[in-house]
Amino acid sequence: MNERRVLLIPSPAGHGDVRRNNLQVVLRHLSMVGPDSRAAIAARAGLTPSTVSRLVSELIELGLVREAVVDGDPLPRRTGRPATRLELDGRHVLALGAEVNVDYIAVLCTDAAGRELHHTRQPFDAVAAGPQRSAEALAALCEQAIRTVVAAADAPLTVAGLTVAVPGLVDVARGVVTQAPNLHWTGFPLGDVLARQPGMGWWPVNVCNDANLGALAEYRVGSHAGVSNLVYVTGEAGIGGGVIADGQPLLGSHGHGGEIGHMKIDPAGPRCGCGRRGCWEALIGLGALLRAAGAGSSGPGPKIASPEAKVTALVRQAESGDARTLAALSDLGHWVGVGAANIVNIFDPQAIILGGYFRLIARWILPPAREAMRAGVLAPDAGNCELTTSRLGFTAAARGGTLHVIDQVMSDPARLARRGNADATR
Repeated sequence: MNERRVLLIPSPAGHGDVRRNNLQVVLRHLSMVGPDSRAAIAARAGLTPSTVSRLVSELIELGLVREAVVDGDPLPRRTGRPATRLELDGRHVLALGAEVNVDYIAVLCTDAAGRELHHTRQPFDAVAAGPQRSAEALAALCEQAIRTVVAAADAPLTVAGLTVAVPGLVDVARGVVTQAPNLHWTGFPLGDVLARQPGMGWWPVNVCNDANLGALAEYRVGSHAGVSNLVYVTGEAGIGGGVIADGQPLLGSHGHGGEIGHMKIDPAGPRCGCGRRGCWEALIGLGALLRAAGAGSSGPGPKIASPEAKVTALVRQAESGDARTLAALSDLGHWVGVGAANIVNIFDPQAIILGGYFRLIARWILPPAREAMRAGVLAPDAGNCELTTSRLGFTAAARGGTLHVIDQVMSDPARLARRGNADATR
């Protein structure tokens, strides 16, 4: 594995900018390298020991870093007592990631070091509710999650921010959902509406595409963490893609890149939610599979159910050897592989990671998918690309949301101080 390096990025001449940049350097060093000494940070970042000491003191005061001497495991030293380790703390800094999808809303809470504190997901008909009521329901779920975490905390919490994942095109700078075909939302200012909800207006609210956030989560904490070229495929009612190229998100000139679900795969295929025919989404989305297998919403059970609940009957049918279900799974696997081959030919990734509901049916769809991918890729041996499923399941987008918030804190730790200690209990 290549060594990760933390470099001092050139900063503007202003003192505040230099200080903010140097705080970021210290935090990112501890995030990437792990616990380390002041001297080691200074040497790696090219800062003086006195500067690092001042920065560390500020980060400790903000609750982002702490000292920890590990017994029996002192850091290398020439003389004197064992060096004091510095490590990421962030126990009392709360990052929220949330998701609105066709049939559920979800909230995930972590601290600033990425440790999960709370996760909740509930069935919700976002299409019937419409954007305004969906925003209100999501805000209520966020408030409930915060209260749960606060009740279990041993000290006041500071909410660093909220990032919401949406399945569609998003104007990230304005927090506007430009177009979300499966939600039937167009031009909805989700960020502003959420920020105006009771209890939500005193921390930053961001809105991003769900696949891009899922790709971020896979790259940072998934089973393929650190793989610098990967494509993440959402497995929901809709199909989207998040692309990591050379360790960076590939978003396109307007932030609308990665809409792989709307690749034209079969011109004579079924109609897609976007209004066109033969999109990849229309062939491999969850709804398409349920219809093909005869396990749609007409059966018993609640009208609005979690994706897992919707797939449960189908999995049971497959395990019992039901011919229609097995044929539907094999057919879906084939189309997954056809689309994956297009992705490999275009992006040449090291891995394509299938998220969401694909994990629940992996044993049936991966063999035909890999076969179709090999047949469709120009490069030998399918371009040495691994086609696999995500271990993050349906949490990937919300997890990416928390990481997005943490990245904002890493980039500007002093933002917590400028906002003051916004105790989440208030």
